[in-house]
Amino acid sequence: MEAGEGPGSSRVPWLPLLCVLAGLGVRLALCFEKPLWADEIFTLSLAREPLSRIVEALRLDSGPPLHYLLAKLALLPAGAPGAGDVSVRLVSFLAALLHVPLLLLAARRAGAARSGWGAAALYSLFPIAVAYGAEGRGYAVASLLVLAAFERSLAVRERPSPGTAVAAGLCAGAALLTHYLALFPLAGAALALRRGGPRRLHLLSGAVAALVAAAWLPVALVQPRASMAWVAGLPASGQASRLVVGVLLGIDDGGRALPFLFCGSLAVLVLFALAARRGDPAAAAVLAGGALFFLAGLAYPEILLPERGAVAFLPLTALVLGGRDGIPAGTASAAAGAFLLLQASSWVRTSPGEDLAAHLAGPVGQGARVVAVGLWGPELGYRMAAIGRPGCVSLFPSDVARHPGWYAEAEVPPERLVAEARAVAAAGRPSDLFVLPRGSRASEALRGEIAGAGARPVGATPLLELYRLGRPGAAGEGER
Repeated sequence: MEAGEGPGSSRVPWLPLLCVLAGLGVRLALCFEKPLWADEIFTLSLAREPLSRIVEALRLDSGPPLHYLLAKLALLPAGAPGAGDVSVRLVSFLAALLHVPLLLLAARRAGAARSGWGAAALYSLFPIAVAYGAEGRGYAVASLLVLAAFERSLAVRERPSPGTAVAAGLCAGAALLTHYLALFPLAGAALALRRGGPRRLHLLSGAVAALVAAAWLPVALVQPRASMAWVAGLPASGQASRLVVGVLLGIDDGGRALPFLFCGSLAVLVLFALAARRGDPAAAAVLAGGALFFLAGLAYPEILLPERGAVAFLPLTALVLGGRDGIPAGTASAAAGAFLLLQASSWVRTSPGEDLAAHLAGPVGQGARVVAVGLWGPELGYRMAAIGRPGCVSLFPSDVARHPGWYAEAEVPPERLVAEARAVAAAGRPSDLFVLPRGSRASEALRGEIAGAGARPVGATPLLELYRLGRPGAAGEGER
């Protein structure tokens, strides 16, 4: 029992509890209100496939399988795309909810029971954790499994037993099978805890985790690096500083606030270093795991995605900051809460894909077919199926159908683009609509062929152009 801890200390502190309830409330609201984005739609589409198809599709994608299997289970009652798809987001919400008791337990095992509610409050308010705790992807589940592995590893130090060590290894292996980025906080925790408890039991945990992950290793080794080619289009400036801010403050902001947040994160870094020297296992895990992450990022810059890279670290970050009484914890909570209030409203704005789908719904309802270039195709296909119009969207080029989770246009030979565009134009009907993203070679190839077949522009946005075959006004045409 900690110094000063007595019977009254078991009472739940009302202010951290309010923060927890507020953070969970925002997550739950976002589950129903936030527009779906392309990666979520990929999850929803793939999870409806047979198990063999899921594994085969992931051979050409960039992720492990566990969350897709959880999504498949969550979707079993839902049937066709529609309102029931929110169940996959609720998996992430449930994972976020389970963080709270695990944080309380991990804080107690680390010898700082009174800091548990502070950690739970911070984790509940971190904007990055809120955003990923309300979407149909595997980040919140991976974060939960990392925290569970950390807590079980602390339990090995407290009451050594092979069963506890095996449980820690199973949680760590499951985290790796949920998202590869879980490797870094797990490796950091392994380094931080290597001197606490029986070494043979920690080795047993590591062996179990490696054995679980090894089942997927043959697929992981052949997944194409081109599946992350889209990262090359992101601005490189500020990525590293945003990642530091994300890991240490739980905030992602690439705007004018970034320099101030980065300065604040450097102060927090000093705090973490001091805490690690005093034996705080969570602080040591974040520092060691973060250092490994940056070293790996030197060789593979595409993994340094600021907000996603921070997600699995945030429970450990919350444990550290939650244990710092006074100004550090109060400042971190105030900053997290303020940025959550500022950012949450932007998360519920309609997306370009949602707007385009609404625009196309009328013509599609009158029998029009849509040919969409690139990753607009899978998103529009899902959205049309969700309103009862499945099968009305064709993907161009054929590479998009092969691996709809990503699309590397540079890998498609120009002559194949032209040949496929010619075939699409030849099969066109007067009601057909064509969605052509700007700046795409595939769009240029298809535009050239359909223009020769009589297609006319009927709308444009900064992101794309919309064409239709046939005369203006045909088949319910609407101008954008």
